[in-house]
Amino acid sequence: MEILREILLTLHLVGMAIIVGGYFTVIRSPKVMPGMLHGSYLQLITGLLLMGLAEMGDGDVNHMKLGIKLVVAILVTVFAFIGNRKQKAFAAGGTPSEGAAATAVKNPSATMAHLTFAFAIINVLVAVFVH
Repeated sequence: MEILREILLTLHLVGMAIIVGGYFTVIRSPKVMPGMLHGSYLQLITGLLLMGLAEMGDGDVNHMKLGIKLVVAILVTVFAFIGNRKQKAFAAGGTPSEGAAATAVKNPSATMAHLTFAFAIINVLVAVFVH
């Protein structure tokens, strides 16, 4: 079980690296990259599996910490999904949003990219500092 936990933890950290690295690669013109969406999926799935392994173990489990991390991980995934969808629609020639004025928008998913990155960092802070 320990080997499985280490593999899942490594994949979980790789998901975080994909989100943060994807954000930093386009920091001058932020947008949600498809890799950021895939990284958020990877983090959510491996996080749930790690939570299941923790519940099966003999040690104490901090349910408050896991609950906060789960909610934040779901938010990261939702922000990345919405941002990726907006970016795809914009790249396909669609309007950034239906009711918006006809202004030139460089990257309609910039806000979602910022939120995805910020909440991913919040998730790391919760993991490190909440005991």
